[in-house]
Amino acid sequence: MVKELDIIPDFMPREATFEPIPCFQYQGTLKNELGVRLTREDVFRMLETMLTIRSFEKMIVELKSGKFIPVDGFKFVGATHLSIGQEAVAVGVIANLKPDDYITSTHRGHGHSIAKGLCALYKMSVEEVCKFLGREYTCQSHEELLPEAIDIHLLKTAAELFGKEEGYCRGRGGGMHIADFNVGHLGANAIVGGSFAIASGAALAESKLQRGRVVASLVGDGANCNGISLEAMNFAAQKQFKLGLPVIFIIENNQYGMTGQTFGEVTGVDFLARRGAGVAQDNMHAEVVNGMDVLAVYDAVKRAVATIKAGHGPVLLECMTYRYMGHSLSDLRTTYRSAKEEEVWKSLDCIAKLERDMQKNALLTVDEMEERYQQIKKRIYIASEKAAKGKDPKPIHIYDGLFSDAVETNIPEKFRHVAILKQPRHLNRDGEGKIMYRHAVQEALTEEMLRDSRVVLYGEDVADYGGAFQATVGLFGIFGRERVFNAPISEAAIVGTGCGAAMAGLRPVVEIMYIDFIPLALDQLGNQVAKTRYMFGGKAEIPLVIRTTIGGGKGYAGQHSQSLEAVVTQFPGLKVVAPSTAYDVKGMLKMSIRDNNPVVFIEHQLLYTEKDVVPEEEYLIPLGEARVRREGNDLTIISYLNLVNTSLAAAEVLSREDGVSVEVLDPCTLIPLDIEALARSAKKTGRVMVVLQAPEIGCFGEHILYEIQQRVFKDLKVPPKIVGARNIPPPMAQTLEDDNIPSVDRIVSEARKLLAWEKK
Repeated sequence: MVKELDIIPDFMPREATFEPIPCFQYQGTLKNELGVRLTREDVFRMLETMLTIRSFEKMIVELKSGKFIPVDGFKFVGATHLSIGQEAVAVGVIANLKPDDYITSTHRGHGHSIAKGLCALYKMSVEEVCKFLGREYTCQSHEELLPEAIDIHLLKTAAELFGKEEGYCRGRGGGMHIADFNVGHLGANAIVGGSFAIASGAALAESKLQRGRVVASLVGDGANCNGISLEAMNFAAQKQFKLGLPVIFIIENNQYGMTGQTFGEVTGVDFLARRGAGVAQDNMHAEVVNGMDVLAVYDAVKRAVATIKAGHGPVLLECMTYRYMGHSLSDLRTTYRSAKEEEVWKSLDCIAKLERDMQKNALLTVDEMEERYQQIKKRIYIASEKAAKGKDPKPIHIYDGLFSDAVETNIPEKFRHVAILKQPRHLNRDGEGKIMYRHAVQEALTEEMLRDSRVVLYGEDVADYGGAFQATVGLFGIFGRERVFNAPISEAAIVGTGCGAAMAGLRPVVEIMYIDFIPLALDQLGNQVAKTRYMFGGKAEIPLVIRTTIGGGKGYAGQHSQSLEAVVTQFPGLKVVAPSTAYDVKGMLKMSIRDNNPVVFIEHQLLYTEKDVVPEEEYLIPLGEARVRREGNDLTIISYLNLVNTSLAAAEVLSREDGVSVEVLDPCTLIPLDIEALARSAKKTGRVMVVLQAPEIGCFGEHILYEIQQRVFKDLKVPPKIVGARNIPPPMAQTLEDDNIPSVDRIVSEARKLLAWEKK
């Protein structure tokens, strides 16, 4: 393909200019809006939704203080991060969204969840409300069905807060991690800024799938001091996305992170909306909005949605609001806030303002307002009492939802039609039917992308260049930028957007060039990708593959040669694959792409030019099945990736020189680990050695030996042995690197010590 853009130097003196960012431009009134953009019913629903949020959170205050006891003996445990005072933001934003539009939320997300559910129910058809209620279509009207649906919504919300099976996430997430995928709520997030990249990823999916949805990412002011905020916004604003990604980032600026004051203390700007100027030439259409006025928020988001629909996203809105309570109910707030400050903000209360406006426009009297408030309060207390009587999750089901059992076998018809720019080149086999490991990677990716248009590939330098190790060469020319594109150098954004894109319907394959770079993405990998399905009650599916490589043996030293596979196995919810042959890498990569769980797929750089017989016809290799690479009876060597070959060479030496029969076992998949195969071999030989490239302390070999000893301890003739790298960062000098990575000689030497141990 021809290079799209030449970068020509121009060093003429000039200035970079920035467009002004509008602040508090909305001067509309309820009178102006009625009958134009808002109906009388719209306004009442805005008020009732704000009242519901506040009443629900006041119930939490009373619950925590012991003033409200829903059931005798009930004890409330869990987080209590409230948004009292901020209701106008949640309602003004979500009132603009369709039921299937997406939101991401924060740990202070009760209001977002309540608003998303209520606003969706308001706009659903009768058939959709019946589906929500779990019943057949009836002849009842929407208005007749709505009260019951609202009651169930509040029940599910309270039940999740109380850790009950009836909760939206079956009690697995609680108040800080609530989601409802039926109405596009992709989840609240207890990691500050954690959902930023998920929102960009969901928007990426939407831009590819073209379903007309918008993503609203509600984040706090504190989150904008976290690196993922810049990384996610930069990802969304990339010029290569010809139509901007359909995401609105809404900074819900309540003035404080936890206790840190946003302005005058922990930042150097007057408005966080200025951050948009550093991301996009159009400032991300950044605007500062009065977050204490639901009509101002509604106006700004309505215009933002129009901008998105016109293909000019992303958009950044900063809504200035205030949380009346502390960070949590254990925070008394008086140590860092003054009474005067609180008094001024409370005089601008969003609910009181809308009430006054409705009274001025003869929509509501004071008495009617009080009656509505009491009705809502009663409804919440009834829902809470029912929730408190709900079922506690049983420990026997503690693993429910960790992994999906599903593998994509039936691709919807619309995703089977794949547009290509040119036909894939045929990868010629040698006389023995062999191709290189990296060519097997290319072939697997090509076949899966031809099979399913939802499979997309991105990462650093994977497009025109074909990846740092040439494992993706040719894919850009076949599928074009719509399916294969370079990502910014931002591991956190690559992994986090992959999570969001997978949740929203794509099947992304993302690349992290070296596993050494994984620590840059550990929050997104460990706190988002790994936990999302389980935390949200097993209701999310995340068909994401994260390809990465292990180095070593090239003199690349401490930050490009590590073997960090044990790190990623520490996060329940991830599958971890480590194939050692070209045959395996193709079959297992194809299976990983079809798996509906997140998979960390590790390739070794020294294997890329190794050859193996790879059939041209379709084949898949199940995950979680070990392979016996060499049969033996005296000693079991367990190894994976590049050191399988080294172990096989050592086994040959031991056989030739010592007459020792060595069995070499390759797990292929670390999670799930084929424990039975490992134990079976260990029982047969009675002697076990694990050979791997990671330092011995904390390596995955420790887990392998733990599992073996749990099962066949009595059959072991000698204590098992780990042969790994030295407990140092990988060195650059060849003499040191050669000593650091287990060699044939070291494996043979350690094996001889093991074999001699029982004779002492």
